[in-house]
Amino acid sequence: MVQEITKQEVIIVVYFIIVVVVLVVLFILFFYTFQRRKNNLLIERVVAQKEFESTLIQAENEIQEATLKNVGMELHDNVGQLLSVAKMQLRSGLSQLTDDKKEAFNEALETVDLSLTEVRQLSKTVNGEVLANLDLQEAIQVEIERLNRFSHTNATLLVHGEPIFVGKKEKIIIFRIVQECCSNVMKHADAEHLTISISYKEEHLQIIIKDDGIGYNTHNNKLGSGLINMQRRAEMINAQLVAHSMQGQGTEIKLTYQPPPYETA
Repeated sequence: MVQEITKQEVIIVVYFIIVVVVLVVLFILFFYTFQRRKNNLLIERVVAQKEFESTLIQAENEIQEATLKNVGMELHDNVGQLLSVAKMQLRSGLSQLTDDKKEAFNEALETVDLSLTEVRQLSKTVNGEVLANLDLQEAIQVEIERLNRFSHTNATLLVHGEPIFVGKKEKIIIFRIVQECCSNVMKHADAEHLTISISYKEEHLQIIIKDDGIGYNTHNNKLGSGLINMQRRAEMINAQLVAHSMQGQGTEIKLTYQPPPYETA
């Protein structure tokens, strides 16, 4: 009798273990399935958010480029034409003046001529279609010259390696990032020197923008809107933008862009 009870108990224990194992397996399968679905939903949400942000940034960029195009055309066609007329009128009036009165008009003529040149240069850097026809380093050189004319900062462009092919959209975005960096240096850095280095590698393009201005603390979580805007632009073309700065030691911004395989020279 004792032996039969022991067998029954063994059977019960075995059944109990089997049930427990089955329940544990079912629980694990349920948990795995639930976690997998949860992860998939999170991934889909992140992808959807990224697509939304990318579309939004693209729309903002297109609006900005369209606005700048209109400004560039306005500068070139209307303002440029007005300055050209003023230049012709000054030259015409200059020929009717006596020698002792020509000096003041000559200065005014030189000012108008300089303004006309600046308007034409500015129209190139704001008009995306014109910019697309320039080499990247040519466009950056124009910005360097503008910076040297209108600020106390001494700007220099250095180019290393053989140029690689960069698509129209990517070139404009890269230039806008460089342009915004230069603008920030003019407004906030109080720098004596600015160096823009373009390095063409076999597989990527790297641009380093470095100044010796007042700098700021890049470890501060509160990034400036200008830097955030540049990072968003870089993300549009799958480029990496890293900023490093120390208070009183200037700022260095490094932009690395790797073209897709079909775009490499």
